[in-house]
Amino acid sequence: ANSAEIILMCAGFPDDHEIFVPLANRLANEGGYLVGVTCLPGFDDREDFPYTRHKKEGYTFGEMVASMREATKAVRSESTYSDGKGGQAKLTGIYHDWGVIPGLILTNRCIQEKNDMLSPDRVVLFDVLGPPHPSRLKDMPEVPNKTYYELIVTWTYRVILAIAFSIRLYISKILALIFAGFSFAILGLLRLSATYDIDSKVIQSRRHPIKFDRLIYMAYPYAAMFRGRIEDFSLPKDLVKTSLLYMYGTEKRIMFHDKRALLVLEREERKGRMSKAIAVEDAGHWLFMQQPDICFEEVVKFIRDA
Repeated sequence: ANSAEIILMCAGFPDDHEIFVPLANRLANEGGYLVGVTCLPGFDDREDFPYTRHKKEGYTFGEMVASMREATKAVRSESTYSDGKGGQAKLTGIYHDWGVIPGLILTNRCIQEKNDMLSPDRVVLFDVLGPPHPSRLKDMPEVPNKTYYELIVTWTYRVILAIAFSIRLYISKILALIFAGFSFAILGLLRLSATYDIDSKVIQSRRHPIKFDRLIYMAYPYAAMFRGRIEDFSLPKDLVKTSLLYMYGTEKRIMFHDKRALLVLEREERKGRMSKAIAVEDAGHWLFMQQPDICFEEVVKFIRDA
């Protein structure tokens, strides 16, 4: 609790807290950091509060951000660090998949509010990278458009999950299970799924497998995505003040990052600044599970260098 560094970790789809526990343990025990682990609202399934007791319609992005804000307050409240001059411990946000969206939104809003208690001093993103801040778009070089194949792979599974969630919400849980099962079987046959077997093995190796109905409920962010624009979702405006490390696995059919944002991070690294992007070989979407030593070492180096 008296560490000078606090870390808040948030998992994405389809994960609860458990997926980040191995890395969190190493960061706490080997790195000596105060670490809190959370997930999106409704993604956990506790005996005292099962996922079926959460809002049937899922949660809006505003509610996801509000939950992340409360999680940040909670881990901050555990800190007993003091530098003797009124200074507080530094905060690092580590986000994966759908955890990236509310994580970056909260970061940008806390920067706008000048809320130093909740605004991360640095951010680590695993396998999902938002667009550059709107103020940085004017000087951006051209990037190649996605191929038709990439567009099909990118949007097909998202549409399927959004439809499955909607069927579950408005019509029938059984029909949602049938639709999702059939649709993903077709995707697999046509080689249109976004990930390879390397990621399927992570899902199959879970200590507590996620039931199919629960997985479909956890798809509510996909449905929310189609309802409107996501406000304040971008990289921080000032990547010197709020440095960012992006790590992604290369073993996927598509990449889950904005190509312009990747160029921004590569430019930051060329200028000798802290922010950078790292491609991790022999890893897919769950790179922190597939290459745990590399991810642990790079995260610790990023925090220490900052």
